[in-house]
Amino acid sequence: MQRRSLISRIFGSEKEDKTPQTATEIKIFDNSKAIFTRYNGDFFNDADVRACVDTIARNGAKMHAKHIRKNTKGYEILEDSLYRLLSRRPNELQNAYRFYYHVISELEMFNNSFIYVQKDENLKVTGLYPLNFNSVKLYEYKQEIYLEFQFGYSKKRFVPLSSCIHLTRFVSENGLFGGTTTPIVKTLSMKHVLDEGIINAIKTTQSIKGVIKSTQAMLKPEDVKKMRDQFVKDFVENADDSGIGGLDASTDFTPVKIEPTTASDGQIKSIDNKILNYFGINENIIQSKYSEDEWNAFYESVLEPIGLQMAQEFTNKLFTPTELYHGNEIVFESNRLQYASNATKINLLRYGNNVLMVDEQREILNLAPLPNGEGQKVLIDQNHTQNINDSGNNSIKPGKEDETNEEGN
Repeated sequence: MQRRSLISRIFGSEKEDKTPQTATEIKIFDNSKAIFTRYNGDFFNDADVRACVDTIARNGAKMHAKHIRKNTKGYEILEDSLYRLLSRRPNELQNAYRFYYHVISELEMFNNSFIYVQKDENLKVTGLYPLNFNSVKLYEYKQEIYLEFQFGYSKKRFVPLSSCIHLTRFVSENGLFGGTTTPIVKTLSMKHVLDEGIINAIKTTQSIKGVIKSTQAMLKPEDVKKMRDQFVKDFVENADDSGIGGLDASTDFTPVKIEPTTASDGQIKSIDNKILNYFGINENIIQSKYSEDEWNAFYESVLEPIGLQMAQEFTNKLFTPTELYHGNEIVFESNRLQYASNATKINLLRYGNNVLMVDEQREILNLAPLPNGEGQKVLIDQNHTQNINDSGNNSIKPGKEDETNEEGN
């Protein structure tokens, strides 16, 4: 049986693993080479970091990808093969949720996330693959920018930048990649010291510490050591759960009270806040006990920028210049009203007949769309329209399409 590596399945022929000799490694303005190396530490195994990354990736992966085409009348939503690939199964190994969770997790952990765009001979997108690599370098080859990815210790692939979606967080010194993870690594180093101090303090307070004194005459050094070793054996190594020990009249034990110093609550809280600030979230978001205003702030400051960056990168890398010229675009949307309070939903639906389609109103209430496209219409509330006209505000009059819907209802 012939074996084929996953790298070859994604990128194609093994012949592409060598960087052409005529390729020139790109240097930036300070004459240094443009290279990004992923931090190989395991800071993701820190519970606080994992909670932050999971919260952002879990909620970000729920955004909906749509293929739209803008024109003079607005835009139309296309449910073609590209839409199905983006919204259902971007590659043969991952469904859409797992794919976006993976991509956003890489972005939050390493401040860089690369996705390889697999296309066939007709330039049709056939798959999107997140890349887990050790390092990447920038080259110029045939008047185009290329990326040299290194996987493990020996595998390399040389691919054009135009075939890779690149998401970044923060800005590196060279301005071409995302920022380094140095700030969070330093913070976690301090957190590790505090955690070790607490563990050692617990161990110290749980052990017996004191001085053994014999009432006998002067003992030889070897006898003192023997007495000490016997005490340790009886009361430390072979101690039972009762916590009670016994000595005869010839031996005295004087306990030594040790009060180890640990970090204060304020110091621990300061470290925790540094981690939360690094990821831009708060405890209520992580613990899913947020208010409507807190969710909106989280969406606008964290999730929406990620969705905007993904929309721009996916649009630029998935379409040809001709397709871009004709208004093709990828957008990422999220129904923020799913997290609104019931009072907000009711107030919106009270005046939503003239603006929202039936299916959009049902989505706010977490209900499925109506079958056979029955919910793809706007209902006109004449009473509400009349009230608005009578109040002297801007009048709302049904257009031709709305009048048709009204007559059909």
